[in-house]
Amino acid sequence: MIKRICLDDDWSLKEAPITYKKDMAGYILSDSKGWYEGISIPCDVHSPLIEAGVIKDPVLADYSFDSEWIEHRSWWFKKTFMMDDISDAYYRLILESLDVHADIFLNGAYLGHHAGAFYPFEADVKEFLVPGENVLLIRLTAGLEYVDEEALAEVGSKFGSDQGEKRGDNRRVYVRKPAYVFGWDWCPRAASVAIAKDVYIECCDGLVMNSAIVKTLEIKDKARICADIELEVLNPLDIIEADVTIGVFYKDEEISSVRLGDKLLCSGVNFLSQEFCIENPSLWWPNGMGEQPLYELRVSAEFGDGATSFKPVSFGIRTIELDVSKIDEQNRRFAFVVNGIQIFCKGANWVPADSVYARVTAEKYENLVKEAKDANFNMLRVWGGGLYERDEFYDACDKYGILVWQDFMFACASFPDSNAEFYDLVCKELDYQTKRLGSRACFALFCGNNEIHCNPQLFGTYGMKIFNIAAPQYVHKNCSNIPYWNSSPYPKTKYPYMGDDHFWDYINEDIPVRIEPKGYDKVPDKFVSEYGYVGPVAKESIEQYFDGKPIEMFGDIWMNHTNVWEKDTVSAGVKKHYTDKELTLDEYLLYAGLVQSLMYGYSLESFRTKPDNGGGLIWMFNDCWGETGWTIVDYYMRRKISYYGVKRALEPIKLIMRENGGTICVYGVNDTANEISFDMKYGYMSFDGVFDTGSEAFVTLKPFSRCKVLEFSAGNYDVLKGCYYAKPSYDISPAILRMCDYRTLDMVPAKVGILSQRDDGEDKLIEIASEVYCHAVHIDGADFCLSDNYFDMLPGEKRIIRVQKGAGNSFEIRTVN
Repeated sequence: MIKRICLDDDWSLKEAPITYKKDMAGYILSDSKGWYEGISIPCDVHSPLIEAGVIKDPVLADYSFDSEWIEHRSWWFKKTFMMDDISDAYYRLILESLDVHADIFLNGAYLGHHAGAFYPFEADVKEFLVPGENVLLIRLTAGLEYVDEEALAEVGSKFGSDQGEKRGDNRRVYVRKPAYVFGWDWCPRAASVAIAKDVYIECCDGLVMNSAIVKTLEIKDKARICADIELEVLNPLDIIEADVTIGVFYKDEEISSVRLGDKLLCSGVNFLSQEFCIENPSLWWPNGMGEQPLYELRVSAEFGDGATSFKPVSFGIRTIELDVSKIDEQNRRFAFVVNGIQIFCKGANWVPADSVYARVTAEKYENLVKEAKDANFNMLRVWGGGLYERDEFYDACDKYGILVWQDFMFACASFPDSNAEFYDLVCKELDYQTKRLGSRACFALFCGNNEIHCNPQLFGTYGMKIFNIAAPQYVHKNCSNIPYWNSSPYPKTKYPYMGDDHFWDYINEDIPVRIEPKGYDKVPDKFVSEYGYVGPVAKESIEQYFDGKPIEMFGDIWMNHTNVWEKDTVSAGVKKHYTDKELTLDEYLLYAGLVQSLMYGYSLESFRTKPDNGGGLIWMFNDCWGETGWTIVDYYMRRKISYYGVKRALEPIKLIMRENGGTICVYGVNDTANEISFDMKYGYMSFDGVFDTGSEAFVTLKPFSRCKVLEFSAGNYDVLKGCYYAKPSYDISPAILRMCDYRTLDMVPAKVGILSQRDDGEDKLIEIASEVYCHAVHIDGADFCLSDNYFDMLPGEKRIIRVQKGAGNSFEIRTVN
């Protein structure tokens, strides 16, 4: 049997000069002074230093500048553990992630050097273990000291790391660890030194399972799946004669099982492949399209006098394809097809959830991905300057139906693929991650890099051997069921006729372009995998990251926590859409948040109306510290105002309105498997509700569809005193189209009130009614999650809002005039 001895608890940490190399291990162990005790893994050295009061948290105020000395020291982790019995045949030490350049010792024996944070260190350690007390020692550094000017000269002089004062470092291209920790436009420099994932000793009798990839080959009345399994015989000279059982389980019940008798397993790796037919399969669907049932593949082997069961592999029965077929002679699609259905990808880009990423908890992963689900996402793109996330992140994506577009960890730089040592390191990483992740139900795409192919003027062709050859080879070898795409965006030479695009027109020098949402109606791209608009966080979050210091708008701390690409966009947007008067902090946060919500909501709606657009992913979903930036959920897990605009824009069943040459077009979207029919009232209505041209139509939305359902003349109505609408009898939100900026509208005084409030379990249900058109109807309370907030209401409209965990509280309703 395989047993695991967990070594995650009760570590010690000591710092030393960076000149203390591996030959100083004996001295470090002999020195009893200066150790930080009681440390749990995962751990970045920032955490015990913060707890001991040596540094302040780098995500607060301007403290990140005060902890940059951490990069210039060596850090020694020590673990003392007991071994009562060493009678198993094999003992393997596994360190899942060492960030970075690590030297590992066990009981004084040097086990080796490990240079990458993105694949594990493994060593056979039986000969070094002793009964009783054992000592594991690991030396780590931030890693930059291994890179010299000569090495940088090999890959040119431009690296895309000019992200603002003290942000970015060209040397990062040689160091296989998360690049963002050296600073980016949206985060501080807080260079990691970490044991970033689990540490354990695996005890076994000589047979291990390195990977098991389950592929869905075909779905009809039955599902045909294939399991590709890699078993390794650890003895380098011997064979094992085994009976191997492979079973498929659903909800702990065996669905199908095969016993492969008398398999001759040779020393080293052995490959088994087994097909199954699953009766009445429960299909895995992206969020909003169906359920997310998960199966398990269980593999066991009997040989000699014993039996070994390997860790079960979770998978979903679903097919995934990337459709790049021709639309016409010039254009090609870029659309994902799940279970034979072409989908529109709704979501955002994911970055690490903390600047000190080792301290992200399983609970935070769960809560963030659930927030993505509740925002009606069906995709997150894991950006290439971060990390391959811990299993808890991918578990949550499997659970909540969030497809993962996974960049390999290369972003905005030249990479030295001609360096044999570096290339070998990268290949080990690619091999490990494709085996590790290839069976995930949530996996939609492996992508070679972020923004390298599209910038040859910056990065040349350094790294192309990785992205064009090594990466697709490993994806095909280990998980050929997952599509591969060379880069994002790609291919630049064919924009906008094919491929995916990073639509960054909104950070150009023309401020009026940045702040005009109607420009998104003209975006011709086939898939927008990055674009963004900056907005602030809640006041409560600002107070947290100011850490008790007075909040000075546009002071040093404020600007430190403002994205470097903001460039007066927020103020310009507020002036265009709301007011040019001098604002209080509360007014600034409200108006700026509403503009970000408008820009994101309007743009996503526009993309959904285009039949040739395969998806829109905002930059970005989550923060790694508190800042005025691109996200819709902030570092402290508070929803920004823009969260609700995005949530409404991505509703599974939705009506969208646009004007085109004097004609009002109504589009219907239905992401579900059910046909939906309803009566719909539509027309122009004055803000006071007195004048209404309302007509009626009957609408049918087919399953998994988006199309134009109605056109009508805009007429010659006063667009400053009213709006166009399409209000369905079905229980979905009405579509509203305002033709002018908010500040130019001739609104009537708001008349909206709460009809009732009642507890529903731990939630609060609030019924709201409006007499006239009301803008940005909202309930204050940044620490509550609502079914909707900051929404507009038509005259005579009623809504019921659910406040999660709001029972026992009384709420007030507010609007913006």
